[in-house]
Amino acid sequence: MARSALVVFCLCFSLSADALAAEPSWEKLKPQQREVLAPLAQEWNNMDSAKKKKWLGIAQRYSGMTPAEQHRAQLQMRDWFSLTPEQRELVREKYKTIKKLPPEKRHEIKRKWREYEQTSEDHRGNSK
Repeated sequence: MARSALVVFCLCFSLSADALAAEPSWEKLKPQQREVLAPLAQEWNNMDSAKKKKWLGIAQRYSGMTPAEQHRAQLQMRDWFSLTPEQRELVREKYKTIKKLPPEKRHEIKRKWREYEQTSEDHRGNSK
């Protein structure tokens, strides 16, 4: 009986160690992961495990991205983590609202956004 309890304990311990390994602290990330996820460095150790998993997945796919996709991913990370918690919540709510729209409305929003992105910053500032 004691032997089976020891086996169960070892199994549970190894499973919990595996779970912890899936969400390492910033210092335990691989150099390549730290490089890709650099915009998240200050907040990494305070993130919940689901968010860490998401970002680690992005870091894993990063090398397969085109340079333009890599640049965009870096900008999005930096921009996201420069937002306040209230601003992040507002973005999440807008995203949920847009996801509920019919496909043609979503395509129209994407088209307008692409047009906006292609205008110069000077022109954007003057149009406000």
